[in-house]
Formats: sequence, C-alpha cells, structure tokens
Amino acid sequence: MGRLLITFLLSVIGLMSGLTFLWKVPLIEKNRPSFKRRLKVSVIIPARNEEQSLPQLLSSLKDQNFPIEEIIVVDDDSTDRTLEVAEEFGIQVISEFEHTGKSAACWAGAKQAKGDYLVFLDADTFFVGSDALEKALSTYRQEMKTGLLSIQPYHVIKQFYETLAIVPNIVVMAGLNRFSLFQNLPKRGAFGPFILVNKEEYESVGGHGAILDSHMDDIELAKLYKTHHLPVEVFGGQESIHFRMFPEGVKQLLNGITKSLIHGSKGTHAVTLIAIGLWLLSTILPIVLFVLASIQEAILFIFLSIIMYGVGCLHFRWLMNKVGRFPWQTALVPFFYVLSFLVIYAWALIQVYILKKVSWRGRVHKV
Repeated sequence: MGRLLITFLLSVIGLMSGLTFLWKVPLIEKNRPSFKRRLKVSVIIPARNEEQSLPQLLSSLKDQNFPIEEIIVVDDDSTDRTLEVAEEFGIQVISEFEHTGKSAACWAGAKQAKGDYLVFLDADTFFVGSDALEKALSTYRQEMKTGLLSIQPYHVIKQFYETLAIVPNIVVMAGLNRFSLFQNLPKRGAFGPFILVNKEEYESVGGHGAILDSHMDDIELAKLYKTHHLPVEVFGGQESIHFRMFPEGVKQLLNGITKSLIHGSKGTHAVTLIAIGLWLLSTILPIVLFVLASIQEAILFIFLSIIMYGVGCLHFRWLMNKVGRFPWQTALVPFFYVLSFLVIYAWALIQVYILKKVSWRGRVHKV
C-alpha cells in the first residue's frame, strides 16, 4: 500500500509542477494603433535549403499592410532552389558572404540593410493576418523602445510524425524561464525565428557579428544584449506568427530537435528542470499506479489512477495548446509523446557527448 500511495503522490506533485513552467504566455495584442509616421523596416531571412518553406513566408510578407522598406534573403550556400524561389518573388538576395551558418547570414543581411529597424525571420515562419508585423512593431515602440523583442511562432503541422515535436516545443519554451509562475527566476535567451531590433543599437553591441561561431544565435544574441544592459522581451506567436518546423520528414525533425534541446537546455534554471522532470514523470506514473493497484486488487488506487490519467490528459492538452495547433487526439496519449521525447533526447545526448557532432541542413556541426 505504501508504494501505491507514494506513486499517487508523485503523480499529483508532477501535475502541479507542470502548471508552473508555462503559466502564462503573453501574446502580441490584437488592436494596436497605427503609426503616426512611417518606420523604415528591413526584413532579413537567413535561408539554407528552404525552397519548400520560403514561398509561404514571402507571400505573407507581401500581404502585410505595413510598408516594408526591403526584404533580404541571405542564401547560405543552398543546394536546392532557395535562391531561385526568392528571385521569383522579386526579393533581394545575398549569396556571397564571409563564414557560413545562420549568425553569419544574419550579419551579412544586417550590414546591407537600409532600415532603421531589423526583423530577422526564419524561413519556415509565416505571418498570420495582415497586421501582424505592425502589431509587433507597435509593441516594440510603445512598450520597450529599446532592446530586443522576440516571438516564438505557434507550431502548426500537416503530418502525424510532426506531433513528435509537442513535448520538445513545450520543453524549449519552458527552458527560457520567461513564462514561469516563479517570476524571480533569471530569464534567459530569446526565440530565433522572429527577432526585432533597432539597427543602431544592434550595431553598437556588435549584433550577429559578435556571435558568428554560435549555433544558437537566439540565446547568444539575448545574452549579448543583457551584457549591454538592454532589455529582452519574448512573446508567444499564436495570433501573429506561425511556423511548420519539420516539413521534410522525420530525419529533419530529429536533427532539429537535437540541436535545439542540447544547446537550449544548458542554461535552463535548476528549478525549471526539476519542474519539467516531475511533469514528464507524472504522465507515466498513472499507468504504473494502475498496474500496481490491479496486481494488489486495490480498488481505490485503480480508481485514483484512472482519474489522474484523465486529469493528465487535460493538462497535456492545456500545455500543447500554448505551443502549437495539434490534433486533440494527441492529448489522449501523453505518455507516448513523453517516451518519444526521452528517446529523442537520449539520441541527442549520444550525438553531442559521444559522437560530438550535430547535423542540420546538410551541414555537420562539431560540438
């Protein structure tokens, strides 16, 4: 009976812990006043082998009601039709620059940009609504006026295998300590898919030129801004910007998650890590409790295990709605997605600490 009680209590504690790390995800507000004067904004898109994703992003940029000064696609030595796709949209393309990688591509685009404000966008993102960019700019101008504004896009999927990104998305968002119930935790990082900065300020701190060797430009750029005592704010993109992260298959999903999890988890606060760990455990414990209670014919604990499983499914649904739009049925089997996450994370550890390399977009990065 003692084991059953301990298992039940751990399950409860785990669910309660799961309420803390994504307590509130602020969104860019829907109704923002128009600007009294035009702002010069340059959009910079680092792209490597993004021929599938780029058209949707460029189309959404063309649909924005805010006049964009220029859109620059920085082709990072693509081997597909990325360059041709950008040119078909009449977009300025930079294809020759020093170094390689996302940070170098962002820096190359920033150096040629004419705008007073720079927006760095991943190629797999796209705006939702014609006023999304204007809302982000208004938020920056009215609430921050300085520093770095970042938005984590809302994840949308088309294929079943993409649901494997549910738990990694939750963990990555939680890892920044920015949406936690515990507001006194040290905040860290930003979200790389959307970053908005003032160009003059960006250049004064060194911008991406100061972090050329980094594989996680978002975390390092945010750290750079903090070093110069400049604010970093992050928002959720549910009503403004979405992305489909892994349209090319399971291999792309595994490589992308590996890169994000390993580099992103290094600076996560211990309190957040413990809360995440307890929550992951709580998705499996009701099943363990049900099996143990069935063996011992403990009717009360069988009943409690069923209740805890149901509550866990609702909680899983609550969390996954914060990070993306996934089929509701996925909430019925949270243990499956947690176990899948643990397998992916184990593979990530093997790549980083044993093989000491991570593959992404046809490149092998040594770590």
